[in-house]
Amino acid sequence: MSDITLTDGEALAQPLVAFVHDAREAADVSDLLSRLNQQAVPVLSGGIAAARQWCELNVPPRILLVDLDDTHWPLPALEELLGVCGPTTQVVAAGKTQDISLYRALLQIGVVDYLVKPFTLDLLATTLSKCEGQQAGPEYARMGRTIAVVSASGGCGGSTVAMGLSRLLSGERHLPVALVDYDRRNGDQLLLQGQTEDGGLAAVLETQELDTRLLQRALLRVDTRLHMLAQKPALGELSPVEVDNVLNLGGVLCRMFNQVIWDLPNSYPTGALEVLSYADLRIIVTELTLQDARNVRRILHEIGDESEGQRLLLVHNQSRFANAAPLTRDQFEQFTGRKIDVVLPHAGHALAHSLTLGALNLTAAPAFLQGLRQLVDLACGVRARPAEKRWFTRWLKRA
Repeated sequence: MSDITLTDGEALAQPLVAFVHDAREAADVSDLLSRLNQQAVPVLSGGIAAARQWCELNVPPRILLVDLDDTHWPLPALEELLGVCGPTTQVVAAGKTQDISLYRALLQIGVVDYLVKPFTLDLLATTLSKCEGQQAGPEYARMGRTIAVVSASGGCGGSTVAMGLSRLLSGERHLPVALVDYDRRNGDQLLLQGQTEDGGLAAVLETQELDTRLLQRALLRVDTRLHMLAQKPALGELSPVEVDNVLNLGGVLCRMFNQVIWDLPNSYPTGALEVLSYADLRIIVTELTLQDARNVRRILHEIGDESEGQRLLLVHNQSRFANAAPLTRDQFEQFTGRKIDVVLPHAGHALAHSLTLGALNLTAAPAFLQGLRQLVDLACGVRARPAEKRWFTRWLKRA
């Protein structure tokens, strides 16, 4: 949270100022902006009322992000704020209400965009780029976002994490999801999803001009909201793939689905590194070994940071070490220069045993499933919160 306050004599307008609901949300938004390399942005609490008071005392900023929560009459309040700011300020509203009528009304009074909380890093980056005139057209209007999952080395459980994400996003978040198993030689998603048919991946990758009708026929339907592209494991030579075809496939899927999850092999065949580099969310699954730490550092050097709005999550999956790993968490984070975001506990043989009965059953490992839910929250923009202390329960135990 920033405490920067301008005086009446400031001649230059701030490029961006944000007014959020409370101090906790101010810390979250400050973290998102720092990931976008916008370090000195004032992020203050108080919502519309505080934004109006600030703009009356200071030169209005070029971009103003303002929270609508706890404002009983947001439209009149925003009209007054817009009157104070003037036409040089682009106002972006944020709130928890999902209402198309509210969104249309906000656009009519002059608000540039409306972000439903919690918003993701890539959505915030895209909105700010739109306000600055750096991005427009069909790429901004796409519906879906790309999530790329890759393992630091073989056996880390990247395919299991990708499968779990697809199941939770489609089943619990009720989002249309496409899952692409890009391991064309040893893919696991058909096995994990309990499918026996071919997933149609080879056909769409060989097509120079891909359209939605062809893709709809090729997609394998797992359930009402989850569809998959995969290829049965092949022992012989694979047909070559052009990078443009891979990226075009990702673009068409993003116009059809809300979330497009790519399960990428750590061998990085043609097109895999490009998908990882351009994805809105990059998830690297790792164990706490020196080899994985070296691989993670190489990947981070190759794909860059989060300044373009592409969120990066480092997931420690305890797939091979139930007890002590070769490296401690501090040693691993110091070597890679990156904090671990989520820890998935060791699931034992429960998940593997569930495959003998059909599709992978995540409920067979409740602790692992809970860790995946935490990962889904981060993927959807929900910040992890420390567990609240239950003082009343402790007092009852003492009594």
